[in-house]
Amino acid sequence: MAKNGVLNNEELYEKVSTSINIKKENFVILICAIFIASIGLNMNSQPILIGAMLISPLMAPVQGLGLGLGVFDSQLTIRALRLLILEALFAIMTALLYFWLSPLTYASSEILSRTQPTIWDAIIAILGGTAGMIGARQKEANNIVPGVAIATALMPPLCVMGYSIYTQDWSMFFGAGYLFLVNVAFIIIATFIVVRVLHLDFRMQVDTKMERRRHYLMIGAAVLIATPSFISAGNLIQTEMSQQRANRFVTEAMADYYVLNQNIDGHRQQLTLDLLGNKPVGVELEDLVNKLGDYHLENFQLIINQVANNEIIEMQDIDRYIDKKLQSQYTAAPFTMPTEKVSLDKTLSEIKRQLFLVYGSQIKKISTDILSKNKKKTGQVIVTLTQDVTKKQQEQIKVSLDEFITHTDYVIQGTIKKSQ
Repeated sequence: MAKNGVLNNEELYEKVSTSINIKKENFVILICAIFIASIGLNMNSQPILIGAMLISPLMAPVQGLGLGLGVFDSQLTIRALRLLILEALFAIMTALLYFWLSPLTYASSEILSRTQPTIWDAIIAILGGTAGMIGARQKEANNIVPGVAIATALMPPLCVMGYSIYTQDWSMFFGAGYLFLVNVAFIIIATFIVVRVLHLDFRMQVDTKMERRRHYLMIGAAVLIATPSFISAGNLIQTEMSQQRANRFVTEAMADYYVLNQNIDGHRQQLTLDLLGNKPVGVELEDLVNKLGDYHLENFQLIINQVANNEIIEMQDIDRYIDKKLQSQYTAAPFTMPTEKVSLDKTLSEIKRQLFLVYGSQIKKISTDILSKNKKKTGQVIVTLTQDVTKKQQEQIKVSLDEFITHTDYVIQGTIKKSQ
């Protein structure tokens, strides 16, 4: 009998065992979940992904595997493994079908984030697997198992594998496959540990030697599977540190330029910046290269691409820019200011952005500064134009700058000058 709403060991075994029977209803639910998850990945939407993971039936066979291994039930283990493989293959093929039909094929950030598993994914899987098995003991319905499904994210890696087959990106395929393996393996291990802590009865005669051998096998599998994730975590930390240094470099050393996009490649030791407007050359470029050392980026090569004057931008770059804008829900509108009052610093940044958007090919750089006099802050904008700008163009830029300043809530001094 269950006491205080908690199932006893035999009832827990029956509950998990019954849940891994092959049912056509579960495969229909799986198809729906995969399509929803694929749409979420395609649209770069986390809420849609969460909805897909809530209805996913993938947790049942994973828990069944952990239980089967924990109680030495080979029949239950085989049933659970067979169901997991069938559902995984079914999920990959369904995702492949979706991406074959979808007009959007670029790799969103949600897709890319499922290709580099780290040790943190293993830790989440262990904690999630433990919570999931404890939740399964509850007689009444609860939100623990759905929460585990969201946290461990079994569904998205399978969708990414389907996407990878469609795009024939095998590096992405194996990365997503490894993430799925890490999640499944450590949920199984966590379930195995909970089963042994609860002292569920073995389903066959087991001596101490057999039990010890299985424990060693589980430990060995955990170490073997987790080792690459440790390496990946180290690489991720190094990449994040380099990214932060690059952000500081762009914010401080490149403050007078409008950087549309930045990318740092730790393997190739390259920092690539896409600049709107004229890019620095000669002494200015050399000065920027020398400043890399101030941000611990001395071993990186600085590559600056100019994306103005009708230069060609690759489609994947355009997709990335669109994706970035969709995430921030921000749309550029020349010479408009927000209805709500914003800070002086943001106002100056907006002036700089708008001028680069409209006159990018004629502007070399824009310096902004906040001046303080008698406890009153004022802004300063200094626009440096290229040498080939005509007098008429210079007057037009000056008129636009003055007009834009009048629409702000601050006292801002605007200056136009030509580069020497």
